Amino acid sequence: MISHATIVGRAHRLMQHNCQDFAATANPAPHLAIGIVCDGCGSKFKENGRSHTSHNETGANLLGQFALDFLSQKLTELPTPICPEMLETALADLHLAALTFLHHLAAHFPKTSRREFIATRLLTTLVGFVHTPETAVFFWQGDGYLVADGRIQPLQSNNQPDYLAYQLLQPNPDQTNFQLAFVPQPDQLGWITVGTDGWSAPLLEQLNEPRSALTLQRWLNVQSQQRGQFDDDGAVAIWHKEMMNGE
Repeated sequence: MISHATIVGRAHRLMQHNCQDFAATANPAPHLAIGIVCDGCGSKFKENGRSHTSHNETGANLLGQFALDFLSQKLTELPTPICPEMLETALADLHLAALTFLHHLAAHFPKTSRREFIATRLLTTLVGFVHTPETAVFFWQGDGYLVADGRIQPLQSNNQPDYLAYQLLQPNPDQTNFQLAFVPQPDQLGWITVGTDGWSAPLLEQLNEPRSALTLQRWLNVQSQQRGQFDDDGAVAIWHKEMMNGE
């Protein structure tokens, strides 16, 4: 079972801002699961004494959907079983394709306004997972959370994520922070999750219970009403192992 959900943070609701997080999942082939979350930068862009409001939910939605569609097509074209080396190559291709995608979006804007467009529309994290019967891997650029069977790994950035689109502002082909981490003993994995930085460890631990997309969204709506939870937006994508009858 795979599911995903997003929630608008309390601070964003009070300021009447859009949700800057994105979440999506896909089962493009039997026993192949993909989950992705993105978090758009909320900071204002300041240049030449002017301040520009951030609308980076645009980049979160566009890049997140592009990554999901790209991986869905790429992975279904691979021979089975999909080995770790194949996944590593596919994710390296995703990284290059995502950069090209963002570059093409920005190229449509005049050079005089291109920098502002990138800084206010395309700055977003990208965190995801791929699960197959033989292997499971996390991939990311930016902050958030990785969870495997309740083992939680925060992706720290000191509130300064290295967004993929920074490469458009200051190109450096020798520098990349796009990272991968394979999950040990994937055949014994019960559930796997990625979340944006609006989550907390105690809430992530409660995702061990399988929920349909609708049930997950309802549960998340209730959690967001609790004091001290989800001041920022939240997005999550989850895979749970299907249990056979009697298990």
